[in-house]
This record gives sequence, C-alpha cells and structure tokens, in this order.
Amino acid sequence: MKVAVLSDIHSNIEALAAVIKDAKDWGGCEWLVAGDIVGYGGAPNECIEMLRQLGAVCIAGNHDWGAVEKTSIYYFNSAARQAVLWTSKNLSAESRSYLEELPLTLINGEISLCHADFTNPASWEYVFTLYQARRQFDGFATRLGVIGHSHVPFIVQASEEDGRAEQVMEESVKWERGSRYLINSGSVGQPRDGDPRSCYLRVDWSGREIALRRVTYDVAGAQRRISEAGLPSSLAERLPLGR
Repeated sequence: MKVAVLSDIHSNIEALAAVIKDAKDWGGCEWLVAGDIVGYGGAPNECIEMLRQLGAVCIAGNHDWGAVEKTSIYYFNSAARQAVLWTSKNLSAESRSYLEELPLTLINGEISLCHADFTNPASWEYVFTLYQARRQFDGFATRLGVIGHSHVPFIVQASEEDGRAEQVMEESVKWERGSRYLINSGSVGQPRDGDPRSCYLRVDWSGREIALRRVTYDVAGAQRRISEAGLPSSLAERLPLGR
C-alpha cells in the first residue's frame, strides 16, 4: 500500500495537479491531506473538487476554517487575511459545506493527521524546533504523525523505549521497529524552505519507507491565476523563491 500525504495546498491547482500526477506515477493509491486546502491562491473550488474526485481524506487547516468563519483570522498578516476573505467570498456553496465539515484531527490506520499541533489542534501553534517536535509525540499514538502549517518539511524519529527523539537528516528513511515518526509533509502550494518545488510525503507500507518528495510545477501559471483573481501581488512573487 502506497499512501500520498499532502498539506498546505493553498488553492494552487497547478501544484496540486503536478503532485497528484507524480504520486500516481509512483503507484499511490490512497490520499490524505493535512489541512489548508485553500487560502493564498486563486483556485479554491478547483482544488476542493480535485481532492473530492480523488477520494482524498482531509482535515482542516486554519485557512480552511478561517474561510468559513470557524476560526479567527485576526492574527493573519494582511496578505493572508485578504486571501481568506477573497476565498470566503468566492467559495461555491458545495465547497463551503465541504470545508465546514472537515475535522481538526484524524486517524487513518497507523497515520495520525493534525494540521499544526497534536497537543492542542485548535491553537494553530507552529512546530519549528526539535524541542517542540518532541512534545508532539504525546499527542498521537500511531506509528506516524503528520503535520503541516509551517510549510517546512522534516522527519523526526522517536524511540518507543525511552522516548528519545532526533531529526532524520535524510529526505527518506526505512522505519525501524520500536520507533515512531513525526513528519511535516511540507507544502504543496507554497513552500517556504527555499525550494520552490511542491513537497509531499510518500508512505510505502510494504517497503517500510517514508520519503519527502519534491515536484516541479507550473509556477508561472499559478502566479497568473493569483494576479487575475486580484489577490495581493506578494502571494505570486514569493512562489518562485520558495519563501
């Protein structure tokens, strides 16, 4: 069984289409999304429809719930707030209903999903440091826990015996018996680690491997869509920088 785990798509249909093609070519047959389907980009309805057709199992991110008034956007920066308000205005009734029904967390077999913080999902706290990552293992009990939110991918491995956790420096790892893993699957639609390519997580249960995968996509097309929607220009300008 090969599972593709996506996060932070952010209404970037060009990036989403490229990632889906790549995952299908790999043999992916199950699809999970760790939140933030919408926000920032110009194709919210198209991204939601593509995921629904795929049969993806999704949870909510702060932009998803912000677009349907289920969480506050007071702390969003100006561009993010404008994008959420534009998204809310342009959502179809069907898309709005879909986002309203998304849960904050989900367990799918040996994979737990939470957009931001397993210990307090509705707080939308970021996980940047190894210290913060270690705390996350208290919030899920499965073999793998996957988050997004920061748009910065990483893998942290923890021992079930003594709880010791260390960052895995490689982009892929064969998981070991007696270990659990916290993974940030990166961002499909707006990477922020200096690499403009989309990022997603591959989980190969039969091969006992987890891997962060980068995929090129039509950045110029995504930029045009943002511009044509009248969204802040900074949202288009950051895409080729991966920032």
